[in-house]
Amino acid sequence: MRITNQMIARAAIKSGLPVHQNTLLNYMGYDNTQTANSLLSSLGNTKKANSALQGISRKNNRQLEASAQSLKDIAEKLSAEGEKSLFEKAKKTGDTSEIVASAEKMAESYNKTLKYLKGSDSSLNKFYLQELQSYTAEQSGVLKAVGITRNKDGSLNVQKDTLKNADVENLEAAFGNASGFSDKINYVSGRVAENAAAWDTGYLSGYSNTGKEFYNAFAKSMYDFWG
Repeated sequence: MRITNQMIARAAIKSGLPVHQNTLLNYMGYDNTQTANSLLSSLGNTKKANSALQGISRKNNRQLEASAQSLKDIAEKLSAEGEKSLFEKAKKTGDTSEIVASAEKMAESYNKTLKYLKGSDSSLNKFYLQELQSYTAEQSGVLKAVGITRNKDGSLNVQKDTLKNADVENLEAAFGNASGFSDKINYVSGRVAENAAAWDTGYLSGYSNTGKEFYNAFAKSMYDFWG
């Protein structure tokens, strides 16, 4: 079966990932008219495919996994609904300190994840980097309202006094479940952490490392994130 770029795009839409002009195949360095089958074929166990990932040190990869997992955990906490919602608790108590601490931790973990993604030679990690940065760009207005601004390099800067004094409604608009922001960060950071772990353990030994990345990304995108 021919796995086309359009099929990958549809899978990305199903998983909740926005489809940008630069698709995953663009990041892998292939023209959109080529099929994913030919991509996987060219990514077989060749010296060229294996050497493409030699620039990623094991230390950087493990740091990336740790920071991405931390980002996922805090984003999941911020996006929780019902009794577990930090925002519902804050509305009842008037105390936003737990939300503020979580938002600061998210920004810290986000910045670390961006740092290690930028230090990676992986094409898939470059794709994830672009996705994460697009989410904060889309949310920049409401984030700024609570004291979190984007730097030129895409990292986040926290103005602690502004964040501390933000009301619960603005905090919920920035990070709550309804905004979709924390959910998206949760999803992609989870994929980053899983991909880093798979690379480190040599998962799917039948493929080169780049082939593993592509397979994992495509297979996991077939599951409905929003479902």
